Amino acid sequence: MVMGKSLSSDRLRGRRISKPALGAAISAVIAVLIAALLHANALAIGSFLDDSNEFAQSESALVSTQLSLRTLSQAVLLAEDVNLGVADLDTAATARTEATRAVGDLEARLTTLGIDVQSSTSAVQRSHQVVAELEAGNVDEAGELLATDALTSFEQLRDTVVERRDATLDTLSGAKSMTRRVGTIAGFLVALLAPALAVYAYWRIARRQLDSARSEMDTKLHAERRVIKAKDEFISNISHELRTPLTSIYGFSEILIEQGMIDPDEAHTLISVINEESAELNRMVEDLLTVARDEAGEIAYNNVELSLAEEIETVTRPLQRAGVSVSVDCPPLIVDADQLRLRQIMRNLLSNAQRWGGETIHLFAQRVDSAAVVTVADNGPGVPADVERRLFTRYMHEGNEALTTGTIGLGLAVVKILSEGMGGEVSYEHLDGWTRFVVRLPLAGPETVSESSRHDVRDRHMAVAPGDGAALP
Repeated sequence: MVMGKSLSSDRLRGRRISKPALGAAISAVIAVLIAALLHANALAIGSFLDDSNEFAQSESALVSTQLSLRTLSQAVLLAEDVNLGVADLDTAATARTEATRAVGDLEARLTTLGIDVQSSTSAVQRSHQVVAELEAGNVDEAGELLATDALTSFEQLRDTVVERRDATLDTLSGAKSMTRRVGTIAGFLVALLAPALAVYAYWRIARRQLDSARSEMDTKLHAERRVIKAKDEFISNISHELRTPLTSIYGFSEILIEQGMIDPDEAHTLISVINEESAELNRMVEDLLTVARDEAGEIAYNNVELSLAEEIETVTRPLQRAGVSVSVDCPPLIVDADQLRLRQIMRNLLSNAQRWGGETIHLFAQRVDSAAVVTVADNGPGVPADVERRLFTRYMHEGNEALTTGTIGLGLAVVKILSEGMGGEVSYEHLDGWTRFVVRLPLAGPETVSESSRHDVRDRHMAVAPGDGAALP
């Protein structure tokens, strides 16, 4: 049962409406309510206008009723004066015309109000009868009709119109009150909704900014943690890598101190190992210093004209003397480069090929347009495709595994830094079983290569290295 209640509560929590959705729903309801009130107010105003028009027509009908009765009375009196000889016929005719006109106007107004004027007992019909008697010369009959039946009809008509007017007035009063109430409510809701929407919009903006700030802070914290973790891993890795050559140097030097130079061959072997490990240790330190200076923007380049072949020989001679098989083919090219940085590039590429490449290492150079292209190739397997895109990044670590296990991960990054710093570039490719690192460096001055020293790229790829019988990459 407890588990069932827990699941039910979880489902209820999952069905809860979020605060932004609730606020939007409330705002929508208020907006719909305001629209409904405004529509009702518009209908009430329309009804109010119709009732006002009917009230005005009722008032006009009452005036026309009194006017018709007076003009009929005047026409009858003038007709009697004609019989007594105190009025002329033209005046009596004018009075009848005026009475006819007033009765016609009354008929029109009563028709507009929807009051029956066709009944024989209606005031309009009685008025027409009075005028007809006057035109026939029956003055006494006309006077009697006006004083009896016509007057009764006019009184009834007046009561009917007054009743319609009063009913319309009551309706107007109710419509006016309703319109006032609807307008008040709508105004109140508008006055309430405007600040409510403003507060909600401000809350949404503030919430969005807060979420953005939190996300940015989380990103920075995550990046900071990654940096701290990378530094810890780097310190651990470099401590191990520095300890390896130092251990060899210390151990073999202890042997030499204890045993002396009893066996020259063995001593020479130990000294060679010490020299090789010292060179490797020196290369690591140079890479560390180079990266640190690059991050600080303090690497200085002293570019001069250098013989590429001589610089390559300076770097490869110690390796060949130590037993590393490196075939070299370099025409007499003069490059514009920093001597120490150029040698560091060559040492790093050869060290990388020696450590991770195949058994066969070739180093050759050629002139391509205005650049010297130096290629260090080996018949090793290369690197995986997912590592290739990060091959020249610093430290080359991802997670807890080094991309190039057993190194501090700076050699190729230093090659990229120094190559670009001297106006060149570096690239990597693995084709036809050969791993190639290609460095382009600018040539110094005008044409420096003789026709006999030019090498075609395609022919060089198929050339044979002296003594090894393998095709050059």
